[in-house]
Amino acid sequence: MRHLLAVILLLTPVLAFPQTAVIEAFGDSLTAGLLNYTNVTRQNELTTVSEILSDLAMFKLTKDRDYLKKHEHGAIAWPQLLANHLKTPEVSFEVRNYGISGAKSEVLYDEVTHATPVSTDTQTIAFFFIGHNDLCHNQGSEEELSADYGENVNRALEVWDRTHKGAKAFLVSVAEVHRIYPLLDGQSWFSGEKGRYRCNESWDKLFPYCPAFYKKFKQGKLDEHLAPRVDAVNRKLEELSIEWRNRSTRNQYFHIQMAPGADFRKQYFAVDCYHLSHDGQAFVAEQIFNAIGWQ
Repeated sequence: MRHLLAVILLLTPVLAFPQTAVIEAFGDSLTAGLLNYTNVTRQNELTTVSEILSDLAMFKLTKDRDYLKKHEHGAIAWPQLLANHLKTPEVSFEVRNYGISGAKSEVLYDEVTHATPVSTDTQTIAFFFIGHNDLCHNQGSEEELSADYGENVNRALEVWDRTHKGAKAFLVSVAEVHRIYPLLDGQSWFSGEKGRYRCNESWDKLFPYCPAFYKKFKQGKLDEHLAPRVDAVNRKLEELSIEWRNRSTRNQYFHIQMAPGADFRKQYFAVDCYHLSHDGQAFVAEQIFNAIGWQ
């Protein structure tokens, strides 16, 4: 019943015969589904991890995204899982996932401009879930981070608004990345004759996406550094959703936050102790599904 209610709220007027609606998903590696086929709570094979590390190194050297795409499984990424939640006998959903692993907010413009056009008579809902790489790589103050991020997202929304009509856009809050480190501190993802490997080694040496975060965690300073930056980005998303709600005469805009008290669990994370496992992708899909039912 709640699935049908969500569709009724999302798609107006209600369609009386089977139709296909479009879900557009713009974002970074969490949306692309990087490494979502692995899970930090399982006994991972060293051969699998070795292949992942080799492909990540080759991507860094060549910039050939085929090395990353081997490890992005869209069928179990949150946009497709959300579509599975929303599907009814009356409405199915075509997922167009434009997420790019490693993308910062400045890349959002390119994702939107290169997206496949959607006809104005096609029911469309779009999700924008980006900013995690900005948190790491933008070294400015909270105010500078928020301003740069807002400018980048706004630039992408200007294009998206012009090329859509009667659609709904959902700006999804960035995750509280600082909560990952105390949760997975000491977590082992392999233990055997060849050694024992933990998230600590992943953060420091094997998958050093943002070594500064781990350094601050060991110093006991991560929360005071990162939590205000996460809040600044998410406040900017709220401001943008309100601005575009008042500004646009073509489409509707909403801000989505994760439910208060929604806890991360160890099984939500991939072997690199940073990206989302299948379980984590399902968690995000469920959170978004519950949130959009109220819009």
